[in-house]
Amino acid sequence: MTQPPARTRPEYGLEVTFRCPAFSTVAAILAVTAGAALVAEDIHPDTGAQRVMVDTDGPQTLHRLRNLLRDRLGDDLIHLADPVFEAAATGKTTQRLCVPAASERDRALLDSTADRRVIEHLLLQRGDVDRYTGRGRRIALLSNASAVAGLGPLPVTCVLPALESAAVHLLRATGLDIHPLPVAAATPGALATIATALAPGFAVLCLIHTHPLYAHAVRAALEGSSTPVVDAVCHAHAVATAAAALNALDRKGIPLDTARVVLSGPEAGCELSGLLLSAGIRDLTIDTSGSPITPFPADLVVDLFGLPAPRDGTPVLRACPQELPPLHASTQQPHPFHALPALLTVAARTRHLGPHGLVSAVRALAARAPAGGLLPPVGQAGLVQALTLALLPGSSHPTDV
Repeated sequence: MTQPPARTRPEYGLEVTFRCPAFSTVAAILAVTAGAALVAEDIHPDTGAQRVMVDTDGPQTLHRLRNLLRDRLGDDLIHLADPVFEAAATGKTTQRLCVPAASERDRALLDSTADRRVIEHLLLQRGDVDRYTGRGRRIALLSNASAVAGLGPLPVTCVLPALESAAVHLLRATGLDIHPLPVAAATPGALATIATALAPGFAVLCLIHTHPLYAHAVRAALEGSSTPVVDAVCHAHAVATAAAALNALDRKGIPLDTARVVLSGPEAGCELSGLLLSAGIRDLTIDTSGSPITPFPADLVVDLFGLPAPRDGTPVLRACPQELPPLHASTQQPHPFHALPALLTVAARTRHLGPHGLVSAVRALAARAPAGGLLPPVGQAGLVQALTLALLPGSSHPTDV
């Protein structure tokens, strides 16, 4: 390795990977390119390809060198990378902070000149924001603590333990960058304003431990934007509840098109009523009164309120979002984490959640339940992948639910 002359700058460098016999060509190019210097080289132990790091003295030399390498190496060139843009594409905060920036080169890739190069590119190519930042993998886990499971509304800081636990689970399940964000918002409008301000920095906003009235305001504010909103109750919990209802009816041998189902819940259960109907249930009665469940001529009651069971023995599927089952005992009762990892994965990838995809996810989730269970356990091997595949065909539709 040769030491670069003092005038070269790591933030205007190239990483060149090529077939080893072409090294003499690379050396000849560097010899005739003033302002360029070889600073490191190695050979890949498995492929035998050679890699060199080259620094230059500025943008003009960098541009000239890149063109020379492409023109003269031809098929011998395997990969030509700009370290500034490679570093930017990692998202930096999660992928790079675990590695100390010990050298001048490491620090240069995180300095203002490197930032300016990426920013100038993004000003010309707005569609490359996700390519050269970490936004495409970044999820905001948002709550104003207005509906913390089992505890109701709380001071906003008190929701942090629940948000952080959810973030760990979702990070493990998806590999996405999950950022727990408790926000002080006393009204639906205030939460919608905060969410709109945060949206440009995230691929997806995920509402959790948040009352549906607040969630509806956020979704309305961001409708038509490039940042989808995924609601842990109205999307994820609804998918899991619909899947459990299908299996509860199947266990009794009742065909969906003849089943009589009562949905007892606030605000018609968000998307739940639509999912049940789209999944094949034809006779659906919606009860939003919150009164004790009275005898209905029904094959199944889906209870979102947490009310006493009817005295006539009608089967009840307990699905109150405020009374979630423990994660280790999630085969008989729906939990948002049955579906939320896959919903976030698809929303981040496609920027949409289509209604047809949600119905497909209901059926896929129901199909993975073990014998005797209404649902697969949260964290079941392959569950996220199966639901992701089910969601994808319908999630490119431009109409969000």
